[in-house]
Amino acid sequence: MPIFSEAATPAAALAETLVARRRSPSTVPLPEVPGVYVLFLRSGATLPIEMEHSARVLYVGMTESSLELRDHFTAPSSGFSTIRRSLGALLKDDLTLSATRRGPGPSRSNITNYCFDTSGEQRLSDWMRRSLDVAVYPISDDVRSLEASLINHLRPPLNLTGWKNPQRRIVMALRKACANEAELERR
Repeated sequence: MPIFSEAATPAAALAETLVARRRSPSTVPLPEVPGVYVLFLRSGATLPIEMEHSARVLYVGMTESSLELRDHFTAPSSGFSTIRRSLGALLKDDLTLSATRRGPGPSRSNITNYCFDTSGEQRLSDWMRRSLDVAVYPISDDVRSLEASLINHLRPPLNLTGWKNPQRRIVMALRKACANEAELERR
């Protein structure tokens, strides 16, 4: 029985394929070609947001290479990963994370694209490896269109654009609080 309604649509069929392919980030085969990926919250793991499907879809993204996707789980800085910033904002209290500026310069992006202190980044990476699964679908043609179609169909709570996300306000407020902390951090 399909998890997603309208299983006859291409996006629904691909969503079912991706659910069947979900694996631990350490064991999922990551192709060296462009594609789309889906992050899932594992059973037993929690976040302070609502999800629309029993598959526990959190985020849909696209990548040019497997290295980019691996960076989400091992990066030393959330400053270059939207999904890490969103997860960190949601888990800030649970993981005792301290937001800091991404870099030392005066650029506003060093604040809005905050990161967490070194030990916090490690705790976030550990939580992600323990709590998330990933599925990848390699495709070289029109990756952006496929990503948009999946976002619209799956309605993942951590995709803040591409659909009318009721969780957006919550996630953005928590990210803003982290950016405010980063802004105050080096004064």
